[in-house]
Amino acid sequence: MSSGRSYNMPKLLKSTYLAEAEGLLEETRATKLYYFPGPVFGLIVFAIFDLQAAAVAYGWNLSIPGLYWAFHGIGGAIGNTILMIIVLLVTLLLVLWLVVRYLKWITTVYAITTNRVIVQSGILGRDFDQIPITQVRGVDVHQSVGQRILGYGTVRVSSESGASTTIGNEDWLGIPHPFNFQRLIESATQNLARGGVAPPPAPPSHT
Repeated sequence: MSSGRSYNMPKLLKSTYLAEAEGLLEETRATKLYYFPGPVFGLIVFAIFDLQAAAVAYGWNLSIPGLYWAFHGIGGAIGNTILMIIVLLVTLLLVLWLVVRYLKWITTVYAITTNRVIVQSGILGRDFDQIPITQVRGVDVHQSVGQRILGYGTVRVSSESGASTTIGNEDWLGIPHPFNFQRLIESATQNLARGGVAPPPAPPSHT
């Protein structure tokens, strides 16, 4: 890259999105801890419900504490079968939720370059949104107590309005190590304002 500095090679962002003299400072997806706990927990719970509902409907010798009598009390073979179908439908919805979350996670990339802040997204199509570093007016980070413990947070990049700016003042959820993300954007902004170039990135973190 330019100025003899060593920058990251794109692994998540398409390399063709970078200009010849543009250096990649950081790229990341949202953490898995943001996208997956809800659907995974729901699937575990309803897998247990499915097993108990099937056991009651088909007369299997299986009793999960706290569930057998709740399911058995529906009454009659038809009622038990209907309950099993309902529970299975909910499980299928949870599977669909997990698939959608996975596709959104794998296709959404946040990146900082020496010139731009970039969001690449889209499950079926591909959206490529950017804020020129020169138009960034602030970077805010919000972390709850739980998010601080798990090492992620919400980042909001504020920008001035402009024809070349398609994102801004949006919450980017589940960003790992958000303060490092904030520091890199602010450093790139300050360096460009002084007529320099952005500093080399910190060692990449694994999430």
